[in-house]
Amino acid sequence: MFVDTMKSFYDSNGYLVVEGLFGEEELGPIRRRTDEIVECPESAPEGVSIGREGDTVGDKSGPQARSKTIRGTAFLARFDPVFQDFARHPKMLAIVRGLLGAHIKLFRDQMLLKPPGGQAKPLHQDQSYFRVQPQDGLVTAWCALDDATLENGCMCYVPGSQKYGIFDVTKDPERPVHHIPDTRDIDLNEPVQCPVPAGSVIFHHGCTLHNSKTNDTETWRRAVILHYTTKTAASETERLNREVSLEID
Repeated sequence: MFVDTMKSFYDSNGYLVVEGLFGEEELGPIRRRTDEIVECPESAPEGVSIGREGDTVGDKSGPQARSKTIRGTAFLARFDPVFQDFARHPKMLAIVRGLLGAHIKLFRDQMLLKPPGGQAKPLHQDQSYFRVQPQDGLVTAWCALDDATLENGCMCYVPGSQKYGIFDVTKDPERPVHHIPDTRDIDLNEPVQCPVPAGSVIFHHGCTLHNSKTNDTETWRRAVILHYTTKTAASETERLNREVSLEID
């Protein structure tokens, strides 16, 4: 399942693409539960947060702010058994442990559900939000529930950008939830688009710069996002430490 060349590629580039890690039988329960929540957000367990396309817009008086299309969730793996089982899947944990070490926890979880026409996510680092120490102690598993293509907003990474640590950020004035990293005129590598089939998982370092473009198709591009850390890692933001999604070891 995990081989040394995976760790070597991850250490050099800050991300690792594992195509076809999960099959249709394994994806089925997650997809069905996702469909239930999109159709009826009230069916999500108490404690799960639901984000909508309009929530990211700074101008709450404009037409974009009125969009109620679901964009994402947080804490499903914390409160929903279907997502808990997925986060604990042996195939997932084998790779996470190969990258982080033997003892881990699920620090945070999300779903990012890019609907038809769904907005782009600008270039950012996960660690600019989570501020986990040690900085190398956070690995994100981006799990494709649908084929992620160039047209519907697949993931895009800047190879090697994790080596520069956490960049200072400013707020996006139009979409304040987004962080704009100050890359200090560093000569970064060219971004790499990573289209993957459904069931694939992309693992990336918490400091790796990444983004995704607008969904220009008529279908959804859904992904489960699992942020794993070493067991002893902790955020500089104490509130986040009180909201750990799942203890594993």
